[in-house]
Amino acid sequence: MKVTGTRNRSFPERRETILKAACGVFVRSGFHAASMKDICAAAGMSPGSVYRYFPSKDALIEALIEADQTRWAAAMDGLPIEKGLLPALGALAEFGLRDLEDRGFLNLWVETAAEASRNSAVAARLRESYQALQGRLASLIHAAQRSGSIQSETDPQVLSCLIFAAFDGLILRATFDPHLDARALTRGFLEFIGSALGARTPRQKGLR
Repeated sequence: MKVTGTRNRSFPERRETILKAACGVFVRSGFHAASMKDICAAAGMSPGSVYRYFPSKDALIEALIEADQTRWAAAMDGLPIEKGLLPALGALAEFGLRDLEDRGFLNLWVETAAEASRNSAVAARLRESYQALQGRLASLIHAAQRSGSIQSETDPQVLSCLIFAAFDGLILRATFDPHLDARALTRGFLEFIGSALGARTPRQKGLR
């Protein structure tokens, strides 16, 4: 969709307009088929204006990774950790399931992963994003261990990486399997984690 009326917008607003336009173009065409010309047209901005914010497609891709990291970090900051690790993971799972139900997100995730396999700059930025988010989750796990609500033998970093890897696997399956019951799989995974950690499994309404 073409975005118009950008002349009087602030720097952050214009940057957000470009990112949204780029996201739409990348989802439709893929990273390699998409051109900066397409993105400029979708944003309703001149090439000079767009290049002032993002000098290349790589810069746009890295900015989208950063935006996704910020979105997930905000969700993790709002987790109800005071209720225990499992309820917090249940809330995080509900947040992630909304992404799994978004075909645009799924397509963009696959494009990003594929690009990271051949583009060292994108790979480095993606690793940084995962490390930051996994570090946040590991801190929550460690806090739960200190409180005695879960067993303390498990390495928080390892468990955090496992949780994110499981979600990545769900994303990949969801891209080609329209019959995948992501909610049932997520519920089963949380039950497995709860059993392994000796914690009570949350029965959140949204995951039933």
